[in-house]
Amino acid sequence: MRKVILLVLFAFFALSTSASAAYTATSPDLYAYQSGPYKLSVGLWSSTNETVQLTLYSKGPSGQLSPVYSTTVAIGPTVPSPVEKNVGYLAPGTYVVKGDFQGSYGSLGPVGLYQVY
Repeated sequence: MRKVILLVLFAFFALSTSASAAYTATSPDLYAYQSGPYKLSVGLWSSTNETVQLTLYSKGPSGQLSPVYSTTVAIGPTVPSPVEKNVGYLAPGTYVVKGDFQGSYGSLGPVGLYQVY
């Protein structure tokens, strides 16, 4: 009896985790040429209303990523794009943005990193 219950629970857990799979989109490399405060501009698109976790990473010389800034935004067919966020002080270097969509598909449109004067 215990084995049957464990199998049922395992099957339920396996189905629930696969049904809630998310989609991640990654931007091309972005560059900060001078130290200072920066603003991130991200075009987002989704056919449904959902939330997206945007994370800005610094990219090291061998491609390793270190998170620098993260925020959650709501998007959908009627939400204006692009989304602009102040990401704070950045050092010169290469950066990349990842968007973790709660649904199975989404896209990052034009992405830019702009110094704030």
